[in-house]
Amino acid sequence: MLRRFLPRIVKAALKAVLYLIFLYAIPMLIVSQLSAIAPDMFSTYTDYLTIFTAVIIFFVVASELTAGTIYQHAFNIGRALVLIIFFILALGGGIISQDLAAEGFNFHFVVDLRVYLAMLISIDLLSLAKSVLQAVNFLSQRVEQQHPTPQPAEDV
Repeated sequence: MLRRFLPRIVKAALKAVLYLIFLYAIPMLIVSQLSAIAPDMFSTYTDYLTIFTAVIIFFVVASELTAGTIYQHAFNIGRALVLIIFFILALGGGIISQDLAAEGFNFHFVVDLRVYLAMLISIDLLSLAKSVLQAVNFLSQRVEQQHPTPQPAEDV
């Protein structure tokens, strides 16, 4: 049993480390540099970056460990749904407003990211549809393996 699960565990661990480096370590360096310049603006995004990375790594590892089962597709469906909700919450529904005070001047700016948010949600909806179709395909293949299609009798 260990021989069967060891490659999955190693693959999941390697993917987790790579995702941690590319989704957390490198962006956190950039955000920390930007936080030094404008702490009010970028300090909240460190929390979002941490949550995003934790969610992605959880679903990648869970999907790898359950590869070849229906649970893999369930985790992929869950990831798509969680990311849709996360993006809506993280981007504040697509409108971001910020007040900045610099050298006696007060700035208020509003950024409309609804088109960007719609693109992110569209990508996740496509991922959701793909995962659902893969789950249906997986289940239909399992049924076909258990109950082969009868062949018509030959006329003699």
